[in-house]
Amino acid sequence: MSRKEHPLVWHCHDDRNFAELMDGWLFHGKGCIHPDDIHSADRRFLAKSSKRVYRDRYRDIFKSADGMGLRLFIGAEHQAHVHYAMPVRIMDYDSVSYSLQKDLIRRQHEEAQDLAEDERLSGFSETDRLTPVITLVLYCGSRPWDGASRLHQLLDLERIPQQLRRYIADYRIHVLDICHTSDRRLKEFPPDIRVLFFFLKYRDDPEKLKRCMAKEQDIRRDTYDTIAESVGEQRLKDIRPEEKGGKINMCKAIDLLIADGEKRGEKRGIAQERQNTKRAAAAAERAKQKAQREQERARKAEKRVKELEQMLRLQMHDR
Repeated sequence: MSRKEHPLVWHCHDDRNFAELMDGWLFHGKGCIHPDDIHSADRRFLAKSSKRVYRDRYRDIFKSADGMGLRLFIGAEHQAHVHYAMPVRIMDYDSVSYSLQKDLIRRQHEEAQDLAEDERLSGFSETDRLTPVITLVLYCGSRPWDGASRLHQLLDLERIPQQLRRYIADYRIHVLDICHTSDRRLKEFPPDIRVLFFFLKYRDDPEKLKRCMAKEQDIRRDTYDTIAESVGEQRLKDIRPEEKGGKINMCKAIDLLIADGEKRGEKRGIAQERQNTKRAAAAAERAKQKAQREQERARKAEKRVKELEQMLRLQMHDR
């Protein structure tokens, strides 16, 4: 995880923010997941595959969701850059999670001594079940996600006959490419997550950002802090818009972005003009130096001609 991803990870560690993120992703913002349904789970996975071999993995975020008649583990991996082997990475995370669940069930059976002979071999009874694990890759990079979304896209299947490919297990991952997801889809997320996503998507186009957020401008302070750190605008970090009812109105923040954008544009224009002036001066200096070199060569050539003429006159005189 790079430092660019830290603000988002910090924001989503909060159960309320995580619930809103997952509700927008899984249920299109219908309010099916509530903060009370979310509980932190151990982000570190340490599995043992043999006496001396351990598998140690860390999730960016890993929580359990209870309620809605289901129970599941949800992982979130935040990416600022494309990870081209992501299906293998996610498959590994999920696999270790299932292995840990299986090991826990096995230890419980060992303590209870309640398994029949066939079940004892696997440490798993016919009626045991694992808790489902799903993982969201939250990608906030500026260029579209062009990495694989399925394991098969990483495999060299060219030399595998078509009729045999169905026997090769596939593994699909879920990527939410924030900056290249449609505005209509992003608007299905709860307000704070929606505003955060729009700021990430249109950080370089404040006018478009303002149009997208015309009706939705009040957010919680923790979301505002995450936006300020993620966007990297110093004025957003230093200046806080007025708070109303514990929330922050984003109109002023967007106006600051527009003003800063205009100032940066003016500065870029002045800097470009200065650079053009320097380039023109340098070109003029180079032309001047070239002309001087040409004049020097011409002077030397003329001097040499005169020397040759003098030598010829002396030779003629001697004869």
